[in-house]
Amino acid sequence: MRQNGNGRLPHAASGQKASRSIVLGLALMLLLPACCAASSIAPVWVLHIDGQIDPATAGYIKEGINDAQNAAAQAVLVTMDTPGGSMTSMQDIIKAFFAAKIPVIVYVSPNGATAASAGTLIAMAADIAAMAPVSNIGSASPINISPSGEVEKMNKTLERKVMNYASEYAKSIAEKRGRNIEWAEKAVKEAANLTSTNALKMKVIDLIAVSDRDLMRKIDGRRIKLSTGETFALHTANAPLEDSSMGGWNMFLHYLSNPMVALLLLLMATYGIIFELSNPGAILPGVVGGISAILLLYSFSVIPINAAGFAFIALAILMFLADVYAPTHGVLSVGGVISLFFGLMMLFGAPEGPMISPFILALVALITGGFFVFVVALGVRALKKPYIAGKDAVIGHIGETRTELDPTGKIFVNGALWTATSESGTIAKGEKVDVIAMTGLKLTVRKHED
Repeated sequence: MRQNGNGRLPHAASGQKASRSIVLGLALMLLLPACCAASSIAPVWVLHIDGQIDPATAGYIKEGINDAQNAAAQAVLVTMDTPGGSMTSMQDIIKAFFAAKIPVIVYVSPNGATAASAGTLIAMAADIAAMAPVSNIGSASPINISPSGEVEKMNKTLERKVMNYASEYAKSIAEKRGRNIEWAEKAVKEAANLTSTNALKMKVIDLIAVSDRDLMRKIDGRRIKLSTGETFALHTANAPLEDSSMGGWNMFLHYLSNPMVALLLLLMATYGIIFELSNPGAILPGVVGGISAILLLYSFSVIPINAAGFAFIALAILMFLADVYAPTHGVLSVGGVISLFFGLMMLFGAPEGPMISPFILALVALITGGFFVFVVALGVRALKKPYIAGKDAVIGHIGETRTELDPTGKIFVNGALWTATSESGTIAKGEKVDVIAMTGLKLTVRKHED
């Protein structure tokens, strides 16, 4: 019997190859159903509420739920960490939850997150409410913010009316979702707070999870009855999580509601407009300042503002300008810095404390004072200089020859190069000359005598 070059029998080698093929085929047959089953699991759509609840956030959540339904997702997971926000935006989000055709899960995460104020009712309105181990929920008392940005004290009738409406609204949500109605009322009327552990004990939430995937495993197999009357069975243990971040436009609007962005816009508007007024014709600073001022209107339509803060800022600008036009050895500029600091503190103040660090606001006040004292002052001084043009700009001035004048050549005078003719004979390059006449664009000069 003939052997191959390596000493093995050809038939034996063929048999081993055939065995491998059979094993691989059986493995593929076993894995194929599992792969098909995994690929057939509907995804869970992941949305995020991070920071202030505003119209942009509400629009994003509503669009996200619609997108999830159109993509045949089995549920929507909303991760949340918020200090609260607009009551109108909160109600828009809750309406979207109740109108959803798939289950909505709210997860207060990560560790250290909070569902405060409006976030409390949003969490309770979800089909499933969950929290990270180190998180809290509560303080849903309504606060009336006046046009000046202050917490406005309401008369007893109005206060009772607002408080009763908010508490009944919270109780109706708790009743709808089978949660603790008594605590929902306390969260509004007494600003009650709970840790995640106590929230679970008091049936304010449904469970505690350490991560998104842990949450998906814990809710796997649950049957959810929606507001529409339909019942959904969740299969989330191995479901893919499809993250849907906020779109560009909504993200832009959401950033405008950030106090730090509002501060930046305020500075850009102030610097740009003042710089343009002190240096007419610069154009770019005026354009940037004007656009920033318009964007600032949107920011302040979302962020509570303080009229007294605006008054302090206006006073500071007046002090800076007064010090530029009528120097007072810096006394008014120092007063302007102090006034600007108080104005920024009031403008970006909130019932729970400053929205921006006082250290940052103090630094901004000092930089702004320096801007007015140095940059704007230079522009104003330039405007005060007399404007000189035509013959007055050259006749009677001393120039320097850039070429030999024999008798005609080039001279440099008052920042420009001119063609000049000498009336005192040949003048060497580099000599000083007196401009004595101008005809058209040509000058007549003579050698300068010290």
